[in-house]
Amino acid sequence: MRTTPRDEGPYYGAFAFASVVVTCFAGYFFTEDFYGPAWMVWLSVFLCSVHVAFGILDFVPMERDPRLRGIYFTGQCALLTAMLWLSPIRGFFGIIVLPVASQAIFVLRRRNALLVSAYLYALNISIWAVPYGWHSGLHAFLNYAAAFAFTVAFTLITRRALDYQKREERLRRELEAANTQLREHAAQSADLATTRERNRLAREIHDGLGHYLTVVKTQLDAAAALLPADPTRARDSVTKAAHLAAEALDDVRRSVGSLRTDTTRPPLPEALRQLTRETGLPVAVRLEGAARPLPPGIEHALFRSAQEGLTNVRKHAAATSAELALDFREPGRVRLSVTDDGCGATGTPAAGFGLRGVRERIEVLGGRVESGDRPGGGYALTIEVPA
Repeated sequence: MRTTPRDEGPYYGAFAFASVVVTCFAGYFFTEDFYGPAWMVWLSVFLCSVHVAFGILDFVPMERDPRLRGIYFTGQCALLTAMLWLSPIRGFFGIIVLPVASQAIFVLRRRNALLVSAYLYALNISIWAVPYGWHSGLHAFLNYAAAFAFTVAFTLITRRALDYQKREERLRRELEAANTQLREHAAQSADLATTRERNRLAREIHDGLGHYLTVVKTQLDAAAALLPADPTRARDSVTKAAHLAAEALDDVRRSVGSLRTDTTRPPLPEALRQLTRETGLPVAVRLEGAARPLPPGIEHALFRSAQEGLTNVRKHAAATSAELALDFREPGRVRLSVTDDGCGATGTPAAGFGLRGVRERIEVLGGRVESGDRPGGGYALTIEVPA
């Protein structure tokens, strides 16, 4: 059974968050132009540690609990404000606010995300405009615009891609559930079709055998009544009763063969081999691919189809030999074919009740039936079902 993959998005986000922070603080080791006392480095590092811990540890719970979002972004904006104003360096260090702006776009509503991003953008401008004048603030406005625009655009694209991925995953699960339900309904339909077929055959036995036994009893009763006075007529009644009993026996054998339950039948390949021994002509059995277990309804349908095909060969084809092939080579499908070297469609009633019953039985299972003359002579019946 396929399991739902773990959502690793928050962990990747936390990694990106920490990477940006480390990149910003790397500037402390490559600059000598500090805008404040050196002791502020340690204070900035401490505030950054709290900022990183807060960001990484609260990133996943914030995604799951909306109540934490307001607390999280308020705290992060406060930490970033303190860090930017107390940091002894300026410039590139300002991009440290971008991960929080990206998070806001991911988890907040559009208006709240806009407020957080606008505040962080204004914060970067203010640390230049307030101490150094609006001319420096204008330069900061232009310099940080590209970074913020890229972050917003990239985050929106990523968010849309993740939304599509989640939607696709949800649709896939729904489709799998629908397919499972359809398979269950198909199995129920196959069982129902089998039950209906057995009930139909049971009614035929009741009507046919009941009719024969009723007539036989009538003839025997007549023979018993005529025996003392007219032995010749009594003998004729007994002869008719014997003839009717023979016909009834043939009918019972055919019906019982059709009603034999799947639980008493051997596996399908062996059942088909046994079936060929009753045809009265040489029938080769060919198995292609590795045989695999099939649902009872499908085995029953294939056995009945083979039985009907061989019956038509015996009755109508005037054939000297036949072949029965069972093909398991294609995954998810099974193909059964009955071929002969007889006279072709002229001797096989394509529109007869037998082949019509085969088509109805196989179509219920979602399969297909093809029949017709073979290019080299004879007739072919091919059944293919999903299994």
